[in-house]
Amino acid sequence: MGRNGLRVRIIGGGTGGLCLAQGLKRDDVEVFERDRTPTGGLEGYRLSISTTGRRALEACLPDRLFHKLVANCAKPSDSVTFLDHHLNRLLALDLPHADREDPEGELPISRITLRSLLSEGLGEAIHYDKKCVAFRDDPRGAVTADFEDGSSTTGDVLVGADGASSHLRTQLIPHARRVDTGIVAVSGKLGLGDEVRRATPPPILHGPTLILGPNGCFMFGSAVDYDDATDNIGGHDREKYIMWGFSAREETLDLPAPPATTGGPDAIASVRELMDDWHPALQWLVQAADVATVTAFAVKTSVPIEPWATRKVTLLGDALHNMTPFRGIGANTALRDAATLRQALVAVARGEADLIPALAAYERDMIRYGFSAVQSSLRDMERFHATGLLARTATKTFFRAIDHVPPLKGVFLGR
Repeated sequence: MGRNGLRVRIIGGGTGGLCLAQGLKRDDVEVFERDRTPTGGLEGYRLSISTTGRRALEACLPDRLFHKLVANCAKPSDSVTFLDHHLNRLLALDLPHADREDPEGELPISRITLRSLLSEGLGEAIHYDKKCVAFRDDPRGAVTADFEDGSSTTGDVLVGADGASSHLRTQLIPHARRVDTGIVAVSGKLGLGDEVRRATPPPILHGPTLILGPNGCFMFGSAVDYDDATDNIGGHDREKYIMWGFSAREETLDLPAPPATTGGPDAIASVRELMDDWHPALQWLVQAADVATVTAFAVKTSVPIEPWATRKVTLLGDALHNMTPFRGIGANTALRDAATLRQALVAVARGEADLIPALAAYERDMIRYGFSAVQSSLRDMERFHATGLLARTATKTFFRAIDHVPPLKGVFLGR
C-alpha cells in the first residue's frame, strides 16, 4: 500500500468508475478511460437516477458536487404509463416524489452532464485514450494493468469498470458469459420544440411511457425537459427532446444489416413497416426522429455466475452484471456497486479490514443484488415482447387490474 492508503486503479471512466473515484479521491486513486476525450462515445440520452443511485452518489460525492448534480437534472417524471399501440390506457402510476430536491426523488440527467460532473475535481487522476488489454500480478504483491499503447499502471487493487465488453472480466473469470437475447432495438430522439410538444401523446410528456404492441413489438417513450427558470450551473447539456425506443424479436424487426451497422434511415424504415396499425402519433414520432440520433443494437444480457476466487482485481457495473435496458436499472446498479466497494476499500485503508476478505464480501453482495437486477430486467423484457396471444392478453389484463385497484399501484411501485 502507498503511504496515504490504498493505491486504487480504476479501469473505465463511466458512471460507476467515476463515482467510485470521487468516493476515494483522498486516497491514491487513478482512472483510465479508453475514450479519447471526456465526451467520447457518449450519446445525449438521459439516465434516470433512482433512490438507490441517488443514495450512492450522495455517499461518494462531496456535498457541493452532489448539490450541483441535482441542480443540473431535468424535470423529474410525474408518472409512468402503460398503453397499447392505439394509445388506450392499460395502467397509469403517479410518482410520489416529483421534486428533484426530495431525498427520495428521481434524478433525470444527461449522460454527458453526469460524466462531466463526476469528473470534477479529479483533474490529472483521469487518463484518457487508455485501453486496458490485460493485467498481471506484480512481484511486490501489487497488480499491474497493461494498456494497448504499451504503458502500464500498478496499484494495490485494480477495479474493472470497463463496461460490458470488459477485458478484465475476460481474463479474471473467463467462464463468465454474455449472450444475445434474440431482441433487437432501435432508438432515436427529436428536439422538443412547440410542434413536437403538440404532436407527442401527453403521457410521454409526463414520464416514461411503455407501449405494448402486437406480435411482440414494444415501444418506449419519454421526454427530457428543463425548467427555464432555473439556473444552468456550469453550462452543462440541457437539450430538450423526446426519446423513443422500439424493440422486437430479431425475426420480426428485420433489419437490412447487422444492428450495429444499420444506418438511421434503414432502421426507421424497418420500424415503420411494423407500425401500420399503430396510432398515427406514435408513427409520427418515429418518422420525425433526427436520423443522426438513430441507432440499432442487439440486446444482450449477462449469465449469472457464482463467486470466484477473490484476488486483487475486482469488477463493477456492466463489467460483470450487464443487463437489458427494459427495467432501466443498469446505471443505478453500477452506482450501488461503487458505493458498496468504496465502503469496503475505505475500511481496508483505515486498517479495519484486510483487502482480500473485504473484496470477497463485496463480490458476494454485488453478485447477489447485481444478478437479481439482471433477472428482473430479463423478466420484463420477456413480458414486453411476448408473441403469443394468450401471453399478451394476460399481460394487458394484469396491468388493467392494477389500474383499477389503487392499493395495488403502491405495491407495483414498491411503496
